[in-house]
Formats: sequence, C-alpha cells, structure tokens
Amino acid sequence: MSKQGQKKFRIGLRTIKTVIAVFLCCLIGFFRGIVPIQSSIAAILCIKADKKDTIQTAVTRIIGTILGGATGVLTLLFFLNVGILYNSLLFYFILCILLIPVIYIPVRLGWPDATALTCIVYVVVAMGYTGELSPIQMAVERTVDTLLGIIIAVPLNALLPNRYEVNVNTPVSTDDNNPTGSSK
Repeated sequence: MSKQGQKKFRIGLRTIKTVIAVFLCCLIGFFRGIVPIQSSIAAILCIKADKKDTIQTAVTRIIGTILGGATGVLTLLFFLNVGILYNSLLFYFILCILLIPVIYIPVRLGWPDATALTCIVYVVVAMGYTGELSPIQMAVERTVDTLLGIIIAVPLNALLPNRYEVNVNTPVSTDDNNPTGSSK
C-alpha cells in the first residue's frame, strides 16, 4: 500500500469519553461491591457524537429500563406464585409469549425506540433471576446500576468537547462516526 493510502490510527473523542465513562462505572461498582455490567453498558450506549443524541439515548434507556424491569418483575412474581419452575420449557414458552405485551407497551406509550431495550431488560430480569434476592430487589439493583451509567455518561459527554468543538490543531481524532475512533 502506498504511503498516501495508509491510514493513521487515531483515538477519537467519543472513544476517550467512553473509556472514561466505563472506568467511572467500574470505580463506583468496585466501591459498591458489585460487577457494574448494566452501568457500563448504559454508559457505552449513551455516549454519542453530540449532546442531543446522548440525551435522547439516555431518555430512551431510562424508559426501556423501567418498563423492562417492571414487566420482568411482574413475570417473575407470576411464575413464583403459580409454581412454574424456573428454566422449564413452560417457563420459556410463557416468557416468550409475554414478549407480545412487553413489545406493545412502549409502542403504545409513544416510545417505540425503547422497545428493544424494554425487551432486553425484561429478558435479563426474568432469565437472570437466581433466587439470591427477591425479584423486586434484583430488578431495582439492575435498574439503579443502569441509571448510574446514564448519570455518568450524560454529564461526561456534555462536559467534554464533541467533534464540532475541538480546536483544528488538536492531535485527537474527531472522527466520532467511527465507533473504534480510528480515522476512515
């Protein structure tokens, strides 16, 4: 490849923001004594190329998390009260059939962009139940952890410059449309 055809790898601003956000989630998770999976995922998904997209993603994540957590808890409580065995074929069948109203709820409430996340949280809560905590405690912990990631990502993305605010002479890549931060 000719020298002109070679591309330099440069770390983009969104990559730097994402690394900082996930590290802050891990730091807080460490002191809380938890593995910060949900907060890290939320932070990664909320860091966007501009502040407007970050806020919209954060709102969508909050709505999807709350709806998915609530429907997951209701499903678990139903299973526990009627005696359906966890991880049984009947458990999985009913869990999947109940995806129909889980999908319908955010669409009907006017938040269709939150549908996929609502389903993900619903499945994570319902399938991730271990019995160590009550279904409500587990859903609250997962919801709080997710909200923590959002609370970290939104102000961080607002405080650090985006690609339009960077000085032209800075050596940092502003190619935030590429998730890896490498230049195209």
